[in-house]
Amino acid sequence: MKRKRKRKVLKRTHRKLLSFNFFIYFLAYFIIPAEAHPVHATFAEAVWNPKTHSIEIALRVRVVDLESALSKGLKTRIDIENTEAVEKYICSYLNNNFYIILPTGKKLIPKWLDKEVGITNAWMYFEFILGSKIKPNQCKIHNSIFFNDIEGQKNIIEYREDKYKEIFSFKKDTKIRPLILEQ
Repeated sequence: MKRKRKRKVLKRTHRKLLSFNFFIYFLAYFIIPAEAHPVHATFAEAVWNPKTHSIEIALRVRVVDLESALSKGLKTRIDIENTEAVEKYICSYLNNNFYIILPTGKKLIPKWLDKEVGITNAWMYFEFILGSKIKPNQCKIHNSIFFNDIEGQKNIIEYREDKYKEIFSFKKDTKIRPLILEQ
């Protein structure tokens, strides 16, 4: 049952992210002036699942950026496809750089689901289980992926609840955003 749910989340996420990625690529390559430095960005889709009381995340990063950040932190070369126990290192990195802040101020770390590694990009799938008493709009999301590793890093999250969506942008000076949708 867990595998079936994960597969459903993966399929839905890939389908929705395709148009979102085209939009972001358009912005990154046609709107930004030619003399600007290269764009460094991560893209994520976050979807509130009221049945499981969780926020499901699909995060896309460049493999080279993830390997570099992990290698820097561990002070040893990391290869995403060949390093033993690499998921443990990825989870540790996520726990410190991508989490939910509950209304109490407590940090909620992600529950790891899976990853897919391609030639250029890696997709990481995880979720935050809030429970039945906490609503997403009471929480904040912290996203500082690669901020300490890449100059000019930007992170984008497309957040959805039911038929509403919001795009949250994160930079080094704006690492935290409330999960509130403009309706």
